Amino acid sequence: MKGKIGLIVALSLIQLEAAAQEHAVAGRAGLLGLGLEYSYAINDRIAVRGMLYGSGLSFDAMESGIDYDFDLDWDSLGVAVDFHPFAGPFRLSAGLLSNDNSLRASSTPTENVVVGDTSYTPDEIGSLDADIGFDGTAPMLGIGWDWSKSNRFGFTLDLGVVKQGAPNVALSANGGLVEDPAFEADLEAEEAELREALDDLDLVPFITLGMSFRF
Repeated sequence: MKGKIGLIVALSLIQLEAAAQEHAVAGRAGLLGLGLEYSYAINDRIAVRGMLYGSGLSFDAMESGIDYDFDLDWDSLGVAVDFHPFAGPFRLSAGLLSNDNSLRASSTPTENVVVGDTSYTPDEIGSLDADIGFDGTAPMLGIGWDWSKSNRFGFTLDLGVVKQGAPNVALSANGGLVEDPAFEADLEAEEAELREALDDLDLVPFITLGMSFRF
């Protein structure tokens, strides 16, 4: 009788341990920003994952011959399905992001700058400010490894691509020629050039590294 009770207790503990590892939380960092994730393992091969990413980055760059100060905001919320074809750490992932990633660009020239096809003085331009956004829903595909799958703790690594659409650019100025038709036409031409220069942001490759805990 004691042997049977011991066996039942052991089996129960094994079942509880298996159930306990259906859930996982992870902290992530990478080219999508800093993030938190929660995943639920439906079975050994399929899991559903919720993702929240957010962070900021500032940098300087020249676009269309103009020096801009860029502020990048990573801000996305998503869900993905992970498929582990070998029931191990390796996974294939597909998902959707609610995408609020955005860029702000600003430039205050201190010398003459060509806007469109015309050279303008700093007083005529004032400052140039651009708001750059993307599609609100962005599909993503990736491959990765979750080494916590057979342990409570483990590293995760994912590589993939997010399709966030062509950038939407709104460029404005606040100098002395704000209401001048010729300047407005050049400003629209500059806006189109900036949009073309940032067109590579349609497809954003990413790599993220994290630590996962199962419970």
